[in-house]
Amino acid sequence: MEAQEIKNEIKTETLPIDAYAVPTSAKKIFEILNRDGPLTSGDIEKKCSYSDRTVRNALKKLINIGLVRKVANFTDMRTSLFHIRESAN
Repeated sequence: MEAQEIKNEIKTETLPIDAYAVPTSAKKIFEILNRDGPLTSGDIEKKCSYSDRTVRNALKKLINIGLVRKVANFTDMRTSLFHIRESAN
Protein backbone atom coordinates (compact mmCIF):
# COMPACT_ATOMS: atom_id res chain seq x y z
CA MET A 1 0.00 0.00 0.00
CA GLU A 2 1.39 3.40 -0.94
CA ALA A 3 1.77 6.27 1.53
CA GLN A 4 -1.01 8.31 -0.10
CA GLU A 5 -3.44 5.40 0.11
CA ILE A 6 -2.67 5.01 3.81
CA LYS A 7 -3.26 8.74 4.41
CA ASN A 8 -6.60 8.58 2.59
CA GLU A 9 -7.61 5.51 4.59
CA ILE A 10 -6.80 7.27 7.87
CA LYS A 11 -8.74 10.39 6.87
CA THR A 12 -11.89 8.43 6.07
CA GLU A 13 -11.77 6.48 9.34
CA THR A 14 -14.40 7.73 11.77
CA LEU A 15 -13.51 8.75 15.28
CA PRO A 16 -14.93 6.59 18.09
CA ILE A 17 -16.89 9.60 19.37
CA ASP A 18 -19.32 9.18 16.48
CA ALA A 19 -20.64 5.99 18.07
CA TYR A 20 -21.93 7.88 21.12
CA ALA A 21 -24.89 10.19 21.59
CA VAL A 22 -23.01 13.17 23.02
CA PRO A 23 -23.47 16.89 22.43
CA THR A 24 -21.59 18.70 19.70
CA SER A 25 -19.41 20.39 22.33
CA ALA A 26 -18.15 17.00 23.55
CA LYS A 27 -17.40 15.90 19.99
CA LYS A 28 -15.43 19.07 19.30
CA ILE A 29 -13.48 18.75 22.55
CA PHE A 30 -12.70 15.11 21.77
CA GLU A 31 -11.37 16.15 18.35
CA ILE A 32 -9.23 18.89 19.95
CA LEU A 33 -7.76 16.42 22.45
CA ASN A 34 -7.20 13.87 19.70
CA ARG A 35 -5.37 16.47 17.59
CA ASP A 36 -3.46 18.48 20.21
CA GLY A 37 -2.72 15.97 22.91
CA PRO A 38 -3.01 16.31 26.68
CA LEU A 39 -4.52 19.67 27.62
CA THR A 40 -5.87 21.43 30.67
CA SER A 41 -9.49 22.54 30.68
CA GLY A 42 -8.28 26.14 30.32
CA ASP A 43 -6.29 25.23 27.20
CA ILE A 44 -9.35 23.52 25.77
CA GLU A 45 -11.49 26.62 26.45
CA LYS A 46 -9.04 28.77 24.49
CA LYS A 47 -9.02 26.41 21.52
CA CYS A 48 -12.78 26.03 21.19
CA SER A 49 -14.18 29.26 22.70
CA TYR A 50 -16.72 27.39 24.84
CA SER A 51 -17.44 28.56 28.38
CA ASP A 52 -15.68 26.80 31.23
CA ARG A 53 -18.98 25.22 32.31
CA THR A 54 -19.58 23.78 28.83
CA VAL A 55 -16.03 22.40 28.73
CA ARG A 56 -16.35 20.86 32.21
CA ASN A 57 -19.68 19.21 31.34
CA ALA A 58 -18.38 17.87 28.04
CA LEU A 59 -15.23 16.51 29.69
CA LYS A 60 -17.36 14.85 32.38
CA LYS A 61 -19.43 13.11 29.69
CA LEU A 62 -16.29 11.99 27.82
CA ILE A 63 -14.76 10.64 31.03
CA ASN A 64 -17.98 8.81 31.95
CA ILE A 65 -18.13 6.98 28.61
CA GLY A 66 -14.44 6.11 28.86
CA LEU A 67 -12.97 8.08 25.96
CA VAL A 68 -11.01 10.60 28.04
CA ARG A 69 -9.07 10.31 31.27
CA LYS A 70 -8.07 12.95 33.80
CA VAL A 71 -4.54 12.87 35.23
CA ALA A 72 -2.46 15.06 37.50
CA ASN A 73 -0.51 17.86 35.85
CA PHE A 74 2.92 17.57 37.46
CA THR A 75 4.06 20.93 36.08
CA ASP A 76 1.15 22.71 37.81
CA MET A 77 -0.59 20.66 40.49
CA ARG A 78 -3.49 23.15 40.62
CA THR A 79 -4.70 21.86 37.24
CA SER A 80 -5.39 18.49 35.64
CA LEU A 81 -4.55 17.23 32.18
CA PHE A 82 -7.08 15.48 29.99
CA HIS A 83 -5.91 12.68 27.68
CA ILE A 84 -7.60 10.58 25.04
CA ARG A 85 -7.60 6.98 26.25
CA GLU A 86 -5.38 4.74 24.15
CA SER A 87 -8.27 2.42 23.36
CA ALA A 88 -10.24 5.39 21.97
CA ASN A 89 -7.82 5.98 19.07
